[in-house]
Amino acid sequence: MSKEEKPATGVSEIPVAAEISGKQSHVFKLRNADLPCAEPRQYRINKKARIRTRSKLLCATRSVFGCKGIESTAINDITEEAGVSFGSFYNYFSSKKEIARAVFIDETLLMLQTLDSIPPMEGGIAEILDVKIRLILHKGVADPVWGWFFIHSAYSISEMMNVVGNHLARDIRIGKEAKIFLVDDVDSTVDGIMGGILYLLRKILEGARSSSAVQSLVQHILAGLGVSRGPVC
Repeated sequence: MSKEEKPATGVSEIPVAAEISGKQSHVFKLRNADLPCAEPRQYRINKKARIRTRSKLLCATRSVFGCKGIESTAINDITEEAGVSFGSFYNYFSSKKEIARAVFIDETLLMLQTLDSIPPMEGGIAEILDVKIRLILHKGVADPVWGWFFIHSAYSISEMMNVVGNHLARDIRIGKEAKIFLVDDVDSTVDGIMGGILYLLRKILEGARSSSAVQSLVQHILAGLGVSRGPVC
């Protein structure tokens, strides 16, 4: 064995300083990539603080929108309700419209999860639609803050009609294909149903109608779809 040759040890060597002063070797980079990188403690604290502040802003927005409506709410109304400085708002959201959309998405996803969890029913698609309309209305009545938010955001955030409306449209199309619902224009039908839901919910929250009116509205909607009498829940 010549003195230049070195015995094989089975372990590749880490490049010396001269070798890594320029371009690092492939082995060196791989070894560094495999090393676990601990998250700095201060970063973790700041991250948790940001999550808490963002959550405060979302909760405050939900409450203020429910009372004042989206158009009448100013950003300082939100920050005062959240107990944070005015400037802090812009660390998380660029505008009132952006935070309104964030709240809308959270609220709507929760509601749609509830609607999607409804199991198949003996009364078929007609009973499923019946229950979904009732759930939307009863949620708005039981939680007035959410109810008013639902009403105000329907007119201020275009996604409201699209997200909730498309959900109902899916069921109406199923009923139409099954010859259960007599519908010519699904989109116009959904617009009418959404309008009825929003109008009745507003009247109930204003105290002009009793919550028992939900039963009448649901039966009226099903009758308009060609179902002689809606299922009784």
